[in-house]
Amino acid sequence: MSESAEIVLVQVREGDSSLRHVRELVFEYTQFLLEQKCDVGSFQDLEVELKELPGRYSPDKGGAMLVAYRSDSHYAHGAMSVHRETVVCKDGTFKDADAIACVAIKGLAEEGVCEIKRLYVREPYRKLGLGALLTRAVIQQAKKLNKYTTVKLDTLERLPYCIAMYTKMGFRACPPYVPNPEGDAVYLELPLPVRAPSGAPEIEAMAEKLVKARNVPNSEVSDCNVSSLVQAYQLHSAISRAGETIHGWKVGATNDAAMQRLGLSTPFRAPLFSPNVRRGPCPVAFEELGVKLSALECEFAFRMAKALPPRQGRACVPNTAYTEEEVWAAVECLMPAIEIAATRSPSKFPPSPETTPSLVADFGLNGVLVLGQPIKASLIDRTTLSEATATLSREGGGKGMSAEGKGTNVMGSPLASLVWLVNSLSCDGVTLEEGAVVSTGAAALLPADKCPWGEKCRVKGVLGGLPAAAGDASVSIDLSEA
Repeated sequence: MSESAEIVLVQVREGDSSLRHVRELVFEYTQFLLEQKCDVGSFQDLEVELKELPGRYSPDKGGAMLVAYRSDSHYAHGAMSVHRETVVCKDGTFKDADAIACVAIKGLAEEGVCEIKRLYVREPYRKLGLGALLTRAVIQQAKKLNKYTTVKLDTLERLPYCIAMYTKMGFRACPPYVPNPEGDAVYLELPLPVRAPSGAPEIEAMAEKLVKARNVPNSEVSDCNVSSLVQAYQLHSAISRAGETIHGWKVGATNDAAMQRLGLSTPFRAPLFSPNVRRGPCPVAFEELGVKLSALECEFAFRMAKALPPRQGRACVPNTAYTEEEVWAAVECLMPAIEIAATRSPSKFPPSPETTPSLVADFGLNGVLVLGQPIKASLIDRTTLSEATATLSREGGGKGMSAEGKGTNVMGSPLASLVWLVNSLSCDGVTLEEGAVVSTGAAALLPADKCPWGEKCRVKGVLGGLPAAAGDASVSIDLSEA
């Protein structure tokens, strides 16, 4: 039997309780090196490092250190989480798990260069992709620091699985940059993309306001005045530059009625920023959603097995768009999802053609996206997705406390929505990354008056009409009192 576990990556700061776990993990890491017959003592001043943690890995010294926990661990609560991801493993793998893994970066003397250090995954949690997950996350932290153009690391030929992982990520061989007494040391580097130049000052300032409001409970932004979707998308890019990590994308206004109400001729897209993508069942507090609830939606969500980069000539050029077959081949799994649509710009409600660009700029009205158990794409006949059903219900509610719909409510099929997103991103030169989560729009919707602000309730979403082998296709959330 298998289970899904949501992993949270926490950034370690001075005085954190997680420092104890970091010391334990780094000590185990040194024991692992000794098992590999490494001459640890001759070139690693580990005693000083352990005493001074986070030390050279602290952000004020150009570094970062991440620790992985299961999301329901009390050590993860209240910590500065930078990424969340669901992994599939054998039942009981994460039972009684404390810290699971760690990784760090530190600046080198060479200008614009940092180094990955202390990547370590505890024995019970290996072969789940956590090494790659932590590596990608710490590279993202290096990008956020906006001072590095290259990431370097060293490993050993006797660890071929590590070399294969780094190579897959784009690392390439480089000359030695630090002394290493091991005869089979391998030196690798990865160039980092140059950070995109800032946009107009007013765009950057509004992005900072939206990010600040997103991170402070019950915050409101009253002056988010955006006049077009182009400007809204520019704001999304600025939000990413401000340090928010893109976990995936959402598609909105995926039927004619919604587009007409919002004054649009196409759907809209918006990035899903971590840590607003979560694994259900889970609690969600009203105060973290902003100041006004828009709706609760049951959706078909996909996770990508491989990246889909912009097409040469871009997908807005005829005959260069991604096809349904090509996009489906890149899908890893389907997941039932509940999106809580909410805003921090209540002055823009109710939605209208005049206020739509401002609401799209406000994270596309994404409050939280909660995901259910993944269903492998290989188990699904993609041609049946249009007839798959979606049900959203407020448990314990009476008449009118549930909503039903089908895949046809989402551009005719959830897959059509995904294909639209891929080509919309491609047209703007944006890659849909490997591992990205995509929510495809409301298949079933409960309006905000069915879940009044501050009223505690449980909401459940179910996808039906899927293969029996797919198992349970449901997800639930507990909305708690503000």
